[in-house]
Amino acid sequence: MPKKDYYTILEVPRGASDDDIKKAYRKLAMQYHPDRNPGKEKWANEKFKGINEAYGVLGNPDKRKQYDQFGTTGEPGDVFGNYATTATFEDLMKEFGGQGLGYDFLDNVFGDFMKGRDFSFRQYGRPGSTTRIIFNVPEDGNLEDVLAQQQAARPRTRGRRVSPDIDYEITITAEQAKKGMEKDLVRKGKRLRVKIPAGIKPGTRIRLRNARMTTDRVLGDIYIRVLVKGEVS
Repeated sequence: MPKKDYYTILEVPRGASDDDIKKAYRKLAMQYHPDRNPGKEKWANEKFKGINEAYGVLGNPDKRKQYDQFGTTGEPGDVFGNYATTATFEDLMKEFGGQGLGYDFLDNVFGDFMKGRDFSFRQYGRPGSTTRIIFNVPEDGNLEDVLAQQQAARPRTRGRRVSPDIDYEITITAEQAKKGMEKDLVRKGKRLRVKIPAGIKPGTRIRLRNARMTTDRVLGDIYIRVLVKGEVS
């Protein structure tokens, strides 16, 4: 099987800058969106798949270096496998929405790749799509255990786009709020240390910056809103 020329696919020269590659990817993604190719949706899907594979390599400095040296990366490009390419894809989805273009075709383009990643495209960025998980912590309870149970019981969200940020709510006792807590949040098998400071006020939101890159391999923060039993937030 002949090797793919990712530079040709993105229509850029081999010496193209990172910015030129990014611009070419976004331009071609718009061009081959199925909504702009009525009657040729299957062909457009394949073209879109190809430019995403190419950008997954050329937009990733490490993969691009390997590709330039050996002509291959050993595996197809993954636009979700690098912070920079993921961020570009997120921006592209917003552009689609701004121009009234749909997202449903992406489920066909990426096939089973996104299964289990809590990432779907049909309602990307729409208001009210943030996932909220509510749980309580008994006075002698273990926050880590509660979080793990909630994750196990959480229904899958296949078929709708989850917001880039995830919200949790916990209810703790006044004594716990006074003393503070430090436990692990377990999400998708990954542990994140959560520090609830002593004297925290009801309704305070604790931000775990870029935590979803650790737990989900997608951009987004995790917020924990702390409620205190018997207090009005």
